[in-house]
Amino acid sequence: MDVYSIINQFSPEENTAFKAYLGAKNKRTDTKNIQLYALLKKGTPTKDIDTLLYGHPNRNAYHALSKRLQDSLIDFIASRSFERETSEDMEVFKWILTARILYEQNIPKPARKLLLKASKKAKDLDLYAALIESDHTQLQYSHLHPEIDLNALTKTTQENRKIFLQQEQLNLAYAHIKRALTLDEQLLTLGIQQTIENIFARFDINLDSRFTYKSLYQLLEIINTGAHLDHNFDTALPFISKIYGLIQEKKGRQEKQQYYHIQVLYFMANAHFRVRDFSTANTYLHTMKEELAVAKPVLKKHFTANYLLVYSLTLNYSNQAKEAIAILESFLQKNKKNVLNPDCTLALTVYYTQQEQFKMALTTLNTLRHTDSWYEERHGLDWLIKKDLITLILFYELEYLDLVQSYLRRINRKYRSIINSEKRLKNFITVFNHIYKDPAVVNESRFRESVKNLFTRDSLKDEDIFMLSFFAWIKAKLNDQPLYQTTLSSL
Repeated sequence: MDVYSIINQFSPEENTAFKAYLGAKNKRTDTKNIQLYALLKKGTPTKDIDTLLYGHPNRNAYHALSKRLQDSLIDFIASRSFERETSEDMEVFKWILTARILYEQNIPKPARKLLLKASKKAKDLDLYAALIESDHTQLQYSHLHPEIDLNALTKTTQENRKIFLQQEQLNLAYAHIKRALTLDEQLLTLGIQQTIENIFARFDINLDSRFTYKSLYQLLEIINTGAHLDHNFDTALPFISKIYGLIQEKKGRQEKQQYYHIQVLYFMANAHFRVRDFSTANTYLHTMKEELAVAKPVLKKHFTANYLLVYSLTLNYSNQAKEAIAILESFLQKNKKNVLNPDCTLALTVYYTQQEQFKMALTTLNTLRHTDSWYEERHGLDWLIKKDLITLILFYELEYLDLVQSYLRRINRKYRSIINSEKRLKNFITVFNHIYKDPAVVNESRFRESVKNLFTRDSLKDEDIFMLSFFAWIKAKLNDQPLYQTTLSSL
């Protein structure tokens, strides 16, 4: 287990809570688990830890202590997770278990009442796994209840099982799609939307209102991920809107499924921003803000960064850069003691760059101190490419020419297969390379015409808004115009 990666994600509150948890577990005063935790939290190299703990090398004692700390970490995360679990969900399973015990003790009347109560609550919460268990128990002991209409119970059970199996089919499709999006680089050229549709067909999935709130959210997450990787929210938006319409039909579930409801609003705001429909994006953001105002603290903490990110993006690309910068500066300043939010940090770097505050942009970018593999694992290859492209532009603007040369080699080596398969990325790298080798080339009419043909307004009208921002940098160089205004005029 990578203990450091886990504890590095702890908030200050979780850090304090875990140390208190360890202290409460310790039966002896000489236990060194809190000291070990503190050393790991600081990023101390593991080869030095045993000497620091014991005053001399003692790898066996260190490994035993490390194993106990891992076990405590697992217990702590599990217990915190159970604390956050909705008590209503747990109640349903408790009622079913209690009903079974009562039947075994030959007390059928209260057992039956508990099962009916559990079935109603399970249906309200879309807990079809619990509903199946309740149906199974009702059928098993139906002979003790002559008043039960067995045919009606059978029909209800079959309907519930059908919906349950539909959810399971969606889970299978979800697993296959997530695996394909994560592991199959060729999807970037084959078309992610088509791949998703093929997998839906393979598992016989048809969109209708019988899907649970959670399943529709899962589906929306899949399409959103696919559109993000394919840079094609225009194609995905009708599908996303259809799913959102089905979710809206389940309005009674939104209060009970607040996490999913807020996440869905974020997906919708982001999708409309990506197709440059800022007005509709702000409508969803307004609703999201209202939901966050009455949400539990844990949800506020989880979603505030997402809300501020999309809100600042709509401001920035609506000629309100000053307001967008102020929002993210304030958020990152308030949270600088916590784990930095990479999405907000990268967005703020882009805003500074567009305002031609290049030193400030690089200073902000340099707060992202994890390895490339860390960012790729958590934010995806597409995110990492954008980070590398903005780094390249900043090195050029600040005239760190040796760094530009080495970074260009690095990008060409690292992303060779993607550059060869993605025409727009290849065009950007090719043109950038020409400008870097000879800045005066932008004044040559032949070069200017060839580049303009690559990045015409028609060719950019359906372009991903983030990639368009990089092309705008090239257009600004060609036209000797301010970068921000060039970006806005390209939308």
